[in-house]
Amino acid sequence: MPEPIRRARRTTIIIFLFAHFTLTAVVNLVFFAGNAFRPLASATGGLFTGSLLANLVFIAALVLVIILGVGRLRLYDIGLVRRNIMPGLVYTVGLWLVAQIVHLLAGLVTYGTVSLNAEWLTYGVGFMIGLLLTQIFGNALFEEIAYRGFLVPQLYLRLERLRDRPWKRLFAALLISQTAFALSHIPNRIYLGMSAGDIAIDLLMLVGWGILYALLYLRTDNLFLVVGVHALGNTPTTIFATAPMLTGAGASMLIYLLAVTATFLYPMLRAQQVRLADAV
Repeated sequence: MPEPIRRARRTTIIIFLFAHFTLTAVVNLVFFAGNAFRPLASATGGLFTGSLLANLVFIAALVLVIILGVGRLRLYDIGLVRRNIMPGLVYTVGLWLVAQIVHLLAGLVTYGTVSLNAEWLTYGVGFMIGLLLTQIFGNALFEEIAYRGFLVPQLYLRLERLRDRPWKRLFAALLISQTAFALSHIPNRIYLGMSAGDIAIDLLMLVGWGILYALLYLRTDNLFLVVGVHALGNTPTTIFATAPMLTGAGASMLIYLLAVTATFLYPMLRAQQVRLADAV
C-alpha cells in the first residue's frame, strides 16, 4: 500500500509561488533580456545554457530550500522515488525511438529518401543535445517537481471542504495548480516579445499541457516518466527529415500523441480485450 503524502506547512505554497514568480521575472526580464548567459552557451558549444543554469538555481532555491526545507516534505512527497528512475528512463527512450521511426518513415514517404534533419547540421550536435539536456535536467525537471509533484497533491490535500466530492476536489486542484503553472510563464512570453493576445492564447494552451502532464503523473505514478514526456515535447530533437506536418509543433504533438496512446489508450484497449475474452 502506498505511503501517504505529507501535507506541507500552511504557508509553503504561497512562499513558493511568490518566490518562483519573482525569480522568473528577474531571470527573463533582466538576465535573459541582457544576454547575460550568452557567453556561457557560446563557451560550451550550447551544451550548458542560461536556461539550464536558471532552472538548476530554481531547483536549489525553490525545491530544496522552500518545498523540502520550509515545507518539511520528503523526496517521496514530491514524486522523487528512486525506483521510478529506470522505468521513466526506459519509457522516455522508447518514446523517442518510436517518434524517430515515425519521422524516418514520414520523410521516406514524403521525399523518397532518408536524410538528416537540417537543424542538426545548421545548429550543430552540441546545441541540439544542449536543448534536450536543458529540459531533462532543468526546465522539465523543475516544472514537474514543482507543479505536478508538489502543487497538485498539496492543493488536493488543502481542499478539505470537497472531501466528499473527490472528483470535484481533483478537478479544482488540477485547475488551480496548472493555472499557476501557466501564469509563471508570463515573464518569458514578455521577454520573447509576444503580444497580449498571443500571451492569452499561449496561457490557455499551457493550462492544457499542464493538465495533460498532471494526468500522466496520476496515471503512472512516475514523475520521471512525465519529465521525459515534457522534455521531448518541448524539444523533440528529431533526427530525420520528416513530413512538413511533423515539423515544429507537429513534432511535439507526435510526442504527446504517442504518450497518450501508450499511457491511456493502449491499456484501455487491452483491458477491453481481456473483458471480451473472459465473456467468451
